[in-house]
Amino acid sequence: MGKKLEEKKKRKQEALLDAAYELFTSKGVFDTSISDIVNKAEMGKGTFYLYFKDKYEIRNELVTRKAGELFRITRERMQQQEYESLEQSVIQAVDIIIEQLNADHSLLEFIAKNLQWGLFHHVLLEGGNEVSASFYDWYSELIQRSGRKFRNHEFIIYMIVELVNSTCYNVILHGEPVGLEELKKEVYQLIPVIIKNQEVE
Repeated sequence: MGKKLEEKKKRKQEALLDAAYELFTSKGVFDTSISDIVNKAEMGKGTFYLYFKDKYEIRNELVTRKAGELFRITRERMQQQEYESLEQSVIQAVDIIIEQLNADHSLLEFIAKNLQWGLFHHVLLEGGNEVSASFYDWYSELIQRSGRKFRNHEFIIYMIVELVNSTCYNVILHGEPVGLEELKKEVYQLIPVIIKNQEVE
């Protein structure tokens, strides 16, 4: 009985998350109400409040899950090859993430608009979930294997995430001011500079 109850609760939570994501990506978080979410999920408001305190908490849970899935796929693909340097590894990881966002414009819009640094720090650096924690472990291993020292390797991630987030949005969604391949060339030239600037000689 206990197991069936847990499964039922899990299904309800997932239905709320699915409904919220569909609405957030079509209407935006600001224009989506809790009533919209529960109506879409065919549930009552009381059920929503069993799982989430407000729409921003369900948004944060979705960002955590979606970003975690991006990192999971990226790490899996990265493990299939060896890279000669830290810079090559980071560039390849960024390339895999950009290609995922290019393939799913709704996901790009959702993450670009909602992934603030505080939440990103929780998702990736504090282990917001098992998937994102394992990605950060992988990144930390890259740093260790490089044998190099950095003033703040978390800041490296911050700079690269902000660079990718801010430049890819218009290029992928609107094709402006340049095409994606041209943008990637520019971004991939900047990544070694960001890494080098944090290195301790």
